[in-house]
Amino acid sequence: MFVSDSMQTREPAPSKESTSGAANMSGSPRPLPFESRNGTMEEPYVFEPSKDILQLSQAGGLSMVIQTFLATLFTALVLVMPLALIYVFVLVSWARIPIVGYMAFCFVDPALDNGVGRRIQWVRALSIWKYINAYFPVRIVLEKRLDPTNSYLFGVSPHGILCYSGQVVMGSLRSGMDEALKGITVHPAGLRHALTVPIFRDYLLAIGTISSSRTSIRKCLARGNGHSVGIVIGGAKESLYTNRGSRQLILKNRKGFVREAIMAGAHLVPTFVFGENDIFWQVEHPLLRRLQRWMQSKMMFALPVFYGRFGLIPRRTQLTAVFGSPLLVAKNPNPTHDEINRVHAQYLVELRRIYARFKPIYDPEGDDLVIA
Repeated sequence: MFVSDSMQTREPAPSKESTSGAANMSGSPRPLPFESRNGTMEEPYVFEPSKDILQLSQAGGLSMVIQTFLATLFTALVLVMPLALIYVFVLVSWARIPIVGYMAFCFVDPALDNGVGRRIQWVRALSIWKYINAYFPVRIVLEKRLDPTNSYLFGVSPHGILCYSGQVVMGSLRSGMDEALKGITVHPAGLRHALTVPIFRDYLLAIGTISSSRTSIRKCLARGNGHSVGIVIGGAKESLYTNRGSRQLILKNRKGFVREAIMAGAHLVPTFVFGENDIFWQVEHPLLRRLQRWMQSKMMFALPVFYGRFGLIPRRTQLTAVFGSPLLVAKNPNPTHDEINRVHAQYLVELRRIYARFKPIYDPEGDDLVIA
């Protein structure tokens, strides 16, 4: 987690030219051309993991042990970081006043709602990301090249347990997303509550996270010049439906992101991350689920009870982030309910389409998509 390794350049190429793709990692066929809205046949652009990431991912011995340890530690960051601060608070008396001042600052930090966060590129380029990306190799698939002069709102599904798409895919330079979306700065949007958790919130801000509040999203999209927002639409409620093979999304009544896109004139990009729901198993029980839903309604976040291999060790899973063709949205500062509903319906159609198109390739054993 200390010194950066330089990112190997990956040239964007249509799927027919990709040589290190799905066939090498999963034996699955490459995506076929599709008929675009203007009636032409188009091929997606597939960005496979870089060679050093693939080699590390396939290595055994000590390298695999390091990857597994770091992936497990990465999973526990939300607990480890605050607990470390409490440990210092209890044992180091002279540090208590500064810690109290820091914790108060966590709630009034202007970076929470400034629309850009506090992105620190060297944090996004730390060597630890090489091992995290080897454990969760990221493949980026673009149905269309995106114009960096526009702003976009990326609707990301599914949420998963710990939202690895927001951290590993969007937060790390080693995922290749910055190269695939060259000129576009994607700010992952997270709950404001998460951005007040001591230490952990500084990590989230450093990888580019902004608050999912209306104020923050509007400020971000108003900057133009490629500044865009990646928001996991299903949120905490959707995390309770996460399980291996499950593809249930909470989207039917989630229309706020559409309103924000229309108000800003930001194009909507349906995005599905295959593999996100397959990292952990979730404990399901009627009484536990009732308690989780009650907590989610009161505290705005859910507490799924989950487990991986031998406890908290996440399953080694490839993440394939598919960015669909953007829905071109005309700017309207005062959108009507009918306009919001119409664009939302179009968005759901496009999301279903990209899932149906890419599921046979990247998720052949997954369940059918369910949108609730």
